[in-house]
Amino acid sequence: MARKGSHKVRTGCLTCKARKVKCDESKPHCNRCIATGRLCSGYLTKVSSGLLWQRPRQLFQSIDKPSEGRALQYFCEKTAQFLSGATDPYFWTHLVMQFCNFEPAVNHSVIAISSLYEQMEDGDGRSHSGVQLRDNSLALQHYNAAIRELKTTDNQPLVLLVCILFICIEFLQSNKDAAIKHCKHGIALLDRADYSWAKEHLLPVFRRLSSFPFLLGAGPFDFPDLASLDSSLPTSFNSFDDAASVLDFLQSRTLRVVRLGDPYRVGKLRYKTVPSDLLEEQEAVACLLDQWHILFESLDSGSTLPVTPATEIYNLGMDFIGLMSRAILLIRYELSRVTLNTAFKADEICYDQYLKNFQRALDACALIDSVVPEEARDPSRKREPQFIFETGFTVWLHLIATRCRDLAMRLEALRLMGLLGVPRENLWELRQMHALARRVIEIEHGTILDDDGRPATPVQYPGLPPDERRVRHTNMEPKPSVYIDLNGKEVCGWSVGFVMRDEKDAIVTRTEFIIAP
Repeated sequence: MARKGSHKVRTGCLTCKARKVKCDESKPHCNRCIATGRLCSGYLTKVSSGLLWQRPRQLFQSIDKPSEGRALQYFCEKTAQFLSGATDPYFWTHLVMQFCNFEPAVNHSVIAISSLYEQMEDGDGRSHSGVQLRDNSLALQHYNAAIRELKTTDNQPLVLLVCILFICIEFLQSNKDAAIKHCKHGIALLDRADYSWAKEHLLPVFRRLSSFPFLLGAGPFDFPDLASLDSSLPTSFNSFDDAASVLDFLQSRTLRVVRLGDPYRVGKLRYKTVPSDLLEEQEAVACLLDQWHILFESLDSGSTLPVTPATEIYNLGMDFIGLMSRAILLIRYELSRVTLNTAFKADEICYDQYLKNFQRALDACALIDSVVPEEARDPSRKREPQFIFETGFTVWLHLIATRCRDLAMRLEALRLMGLLGVPRENLWELRQMHALARRVIEIEHGTILDDDGRPATPVQYPGLPPDERRVRHTNMEPKPSVYIDLNGKEVCGWSVGFVMRDEKDAIVTRTEFIIAP
């Protein structure tokens, strides 16, 4: 029977907070500590100075327009609830809103985010490639006001907080370059943030954000320095948050190795000797990932879990939340292990030895899908968000669909992507990623898929396709474009370069126009 979910308690006794368990807050000593024979260390007698980084310059009173008040209300009631996706929403629902009350830069940023978010939510359901500040006067006005406010302060924690909000604004606009710039700037500033609250609440966000410059950056210039994000392995994990935070850092280190290996996979250094420092880093990260997995396997399923708005809406209960939290981490671990091990391989056949890893990740996704109630699948209810700040299932299922060459497994990944993916997960657009994965499958197996994602024509390569049929990499324009077809009709889609090898083992790019679904 599913247990009733509860919000994370942050005002409990010092002992329960250290153990990261729910405190019953009995005074003078909590019953949970007494019942387990522990010494209850009592409660803080005053508000922690961590959140009082400064005395407020003023209580922000400039909300004198109905549009601004409405935007703040929309943020509280909807935007903040869903930006976190499957992660703990505390940052958006509590921390951001707290500083919104007395920090003008935060207030202006929140109004801009809320206005852009509502504009995206009110779209036609197909235009998920990004809204623009230039088309939203309220968002543009407050974004510029936030920038002006930041120029008047040297408060580093405030700058870090607003940096995250600016990244969200750029995500909403599908502005990759600006988002990467803000992300690198924020990570660099973390070294100078000596406030404990910033380390506690902002560092985990930047750890998660640090992956996307490696995934979407053009080269080393875009890659962040991970030194300030270092997360050592503990002797055990007390919660899924603990496990996720460490995996966030290891995932970024994994992606750094993978991107530094680009020249050895598809560049001019194919078949060349890989430098010893890169091989040593690959081995070090592999060892840490394996240690992480050992600790993760021993994590108690009853540990502290993130209760999100989506789980509350559908009354999914703590059993489902535990299942989802464990599955998401397992998927990320399995696929990080695969991509790390293949970082310097010059052929695509190397992925075939990891079919079991792909299957375990796919099984975890399928398990989540199997326990989602029918009311959560009803598109007419339109309760699911059109945009989340975090990375959800789309990027991982896309990786399975394009790198696992077992046809049945990759077709299942394609199906699950459509069911579990959110229309926009930061910079990842579900419609685009689904269409791209679909076309890769068609090219590699020599078939055409129907509307249900099943082969509609004979499959030329029903087994594992030969290496020369496999797509190494894709170069895809971020936003849709329009061209005129042979019948004079406007067609919307994306121009894509499929990087493959020819019969002479040279790397070539095959360009196609993929029509948007």
